[in-house]
Amino acid sequence: MGFFHNKRNSEINNDSALSFSRQGTTTNPQTANQITELGRVLNSGIKNVEVGGIQQEIFEQIPKQHLSEMRRLAKLTGANVSVHAPILDPAGFTQQGWSEQERKESERYMELVLEKAHELNPNGNIPVNFHTTIGVPGTLTEKAKITDKDLTEEERKNFQGEKIILMHAVERDTGKIIPLKREVKEHLDGRKTWTPQELLDNVNKTSWDQEKLQLMSYQKSKEELRHMSDRIRLSPQYASLAFNKKDLNEDEARELAKLESQMMLHQKQIGEYDTHLNSGLNNLYNKYSKYKDPNEKEGSEYIESAKKLAKMSREERDSLMKIHGKIPEKEFGKKYQEWVNNQSNVNEQILSRLSNLPTPNTFVSSEDFAKENSIKTVANVAAYAYKKYGEKAPLLTMENVFPNMVLSRGESLKGLIEESRKLFVKKLVEDQHVNKSKAEKIASNLIGATWDVGHLHHLKKQGYEDKDFIEETKKVAPFVKHVHLTDNFGFTDAHLPLGMGDVPIKEHLKALEKADKNAIHVVESGGFINQFKANPIPQTLEYLNSSMYTYEAGPNWSDSRDLYGSYLVGYGDILPEKHFDTLYGGGFSRLPKELGGQSQGNKSRFAGTPNQ
Repeated sequence: MGFFHNKRNSEINNDSALSFSRQGTTTNPQTANQITELGRVLNSGIKNVEVGGIQQEIFEQIPKQHLSEMRRLAKLTGANVSVHAPILDPAGFTQQGWSEQERKESERYMELVLEKAHELNPNGNIPVNFHTTIGVPGTLTEKAKITDKDLTEEERKNFQGEKIILMHAVERDTGKIIPLKREVKEHLDGRKTWTPQELLDNVNKTSWDQEKLQLMSYQKSKEELRHMSDRIRLSPQYASLAFNKKDLNEDEARELAKLESQMMLHQKQIGEYDTHLNSGLNNLYNKYSKYKDPNEKEGSEYIESAKKLAKMSREERDSLMKIHGKIPEKEFGKKYQEWVNNQSNVNEQILSRLSNLPTPNTFVSSEDFAKENSIKTVANVAAYAYKKYGEKAPLLTMENVFPNMVLSRGESLKGLIEESRKLFVKKLVEDQHVNKSKAEKIASNLIGATWDVGHLHHLKKQGYEDKDFIEETKKVAPFVKHVHLTDNFGFTDAHLPLGMGDVPIKEHLKALEKADKNAIHVVESGGFINQFKANPIPQTLEYLNSSMYTYEAGPNWSDSRDLYGSYLVGYGDILPEKHFDTLYGGGFSRLPKELGGQSQGNKSRFAGTPNQ
């Protein structure tokens, strides 16, 4: 059977079907004994299995010999195996915040996962599924109407049916995350709505202004110290004492030394402020250069003027240092002090120019920050795998988590895949000298999305409806290489069998028609299995209207529900085991071991007495 489709497209019956050959399931991710788990799943007749572990410790406990055995078992049974990688953060976040070192460690671990996955299938692009985040909070939106009173004019102008309730921002230098919550405040001139985006802009401006104010405070302190020195130098007392320096008595000489010491201390303090100011100016310029708006043109003239002043001052110092030791030390000291005084003036001029620079984006939304860093990780890992395994490298798929987390909405996941592919292509062209058109095809084959409809359904908490969920799916559909199917009621990740919650799964699958036609749809019903100790496969086959036979002639499982013991329906077990498990042996359980049966100890199969 082909892709999810309308099998009986008529006004009377417009049901849809998904072949059992396109369906898969997962092993228990809480154990490292994945070889036993794989065998258990294959014994149920399923041919598409997702193996792996949620925790890194468990995943690394899978012996490499087991990987080889699992590969042989899959080949023997004609099964397709994919891998669910341990949960990590591709962007580099931890509970303590973000760091580039953590991002690099995530990148290296993802490479290890791909290496282990390749052991399972060295001859094909085995799908390896990674979560887009460990749980980094993103942007929380809520379903809205254009008539909502707290919408701003800007929001009404660009209204898309929702409003941002909470945004998280990341300080790029420290990696710390701060929440920015939508607020309605009563001001003296009326009520004002502060949107998270406005708060983000305000945080950036405030932070930038504080850095400039700090440097200005250094400059102000310098001016005060100069003024104090000038008051001493121009005072009648100092002028008299300095003029009659050779004829001073002991008390007058002590007083002159005290005044000169004060001026010297002021000069020393000015030098310290200049050091802080010079360092601060460089940090200010560095931050602006790194985080400025790439389309910003306003600050270019100030930057060029400041750089010219700094260059001239550095050249003067370099020329001065060349004559050090070649002229008397006293003369050199005088010239060096003149340069120091001049450098102080240069710093003042540079500060006046840099203070006019527009505000850079020191803080950005966690969504943008995670995307920027995850793109690097995904592209680097894919390039590593391609260099090592060529076109047989594993397929790296990124899975959306809950929609209030980063990179887990349709548009954001789509953007992650698009930009990761672009960077991957650039790396292949520049580093591995691959033709661009070929590199683009390889990127499409090796980087894609895993779309989890159960995770997306949590938008229901914020008032979204089925049609909104389907629109999300349509956005990412062309990039989907792997699908996770699970049911819930929108508030917890219940992992119910399909049809036992209210996720519009069939509508999602119809919207995924642009997805890879070979994509496996992994059914995640572990919650139902754990709670009810029952096999969810019959319910899944019925809900998806799967055909009972490969040639699609019918009947479908939904047409034949009473031929098996479905949930609360039917005649119960057909040919139950107890009818055959008799004392005299009517089933396989009592056959001798050499014929495939199970040993029953040392008792006779007939009289129950010990064998002689």
